Amino acid sequence: MDERLSLCASYFRQQSELGMPSYIFSDTFDVANVLPGPTSADGRPRDSDVPRKLSGPAGGFSFAKNPVTVKTATAPKPKPNAVPLPALKLMKQAAPLTGKRAVLAELFHQVKNCRQCGLGKTRKNFVFGTGNPEALFMVIGEAPGEEEDLQGQPFVGAAGALLTKMLSAIDIDRKKHVFIANILKCRPPQNRNPETAEVQACSGILSRQIEIIAPKVILLLGRIAAHALLDTTDSISKMRSSTHEYKGIPVFVTYHPAALLRNDSYRRPAWEDLQKLQKILKDVGVYDA
Repeated sequence: MDERLSLCASYFRQQSELGMPSYIFSDTFDVANVLPGPTSADGRPRDSDVPRKLSGPAGGFSFAKNPVTVKTATAPKPKPNAVPLPALKLMKQAAPLTGKRAVLAELFHQVKNCRQCGLGKTRKNFVFGTGNPEALFMVIGEAPGEEEDLQGQPFVGAAGALLTKMLSAIDIDRKKHVFIANILKCRPPQNRNPETAEVQACSGILSRQIEIIAPKVILLLGRIAAHALLDTTDSISKMRSSTHEYKGIPVFVTYHPAALLRNDSYRRPAWEDLQKLQKILKDVGVYDA
């Protein structure tokens, strides 16, 4: 019984890590449809015991022996013997987090309710970061915007879509090859620039994230991120012309994607920065890993 639950949980987790849509998962899980039931005289399961579909808001996926097919009909209500069992809870039980992912998750639970500055009172979500904790490459922006605050994920708006294209242009998959975070974990009201006290309040969290992930290269997006991490007041045009260092880690600086959306003249120099970055990523083995 435990083995079959574990297999289902592993499947759910795999789909989540691959970025599958949320309707893959269900808030209720019918254990009777997964556990082995009575058999007929010839040893085969009765028709009523063949595993049925997992219910969900957009229909479900068949788990019968036939090839998997998507059903568009309205999902039936769970039967009385259905046991409420959130998929994420099942995933954690069957496949506990390990390595850097576990350490990073522990840090998240320690700081997710942070109230070290006033932004803790105005935020909708604490935007910790996203990506692969085992990645050798880290991207750091300045602060969450409105869409990031709503979703609890960094770089998910228009600037986020552009960042995805920028990384793809140098053969970096943002879900697999990089961990993305911000200097601030909470959105400043009206997207104003972060205040010094706010940056200082979040500095310990970011420092610990970098320590856990231990990237071989860091890319800073925009003036504010560069000033905060490198402790400088230089202009971004000056900073992007050279390689910097943070605790022994090579650091590159380029324009924030939001700036590229506002000013097309920044796109050419940003592309030049990415080409230089790609060479360093190859040299330190990021693509090999």
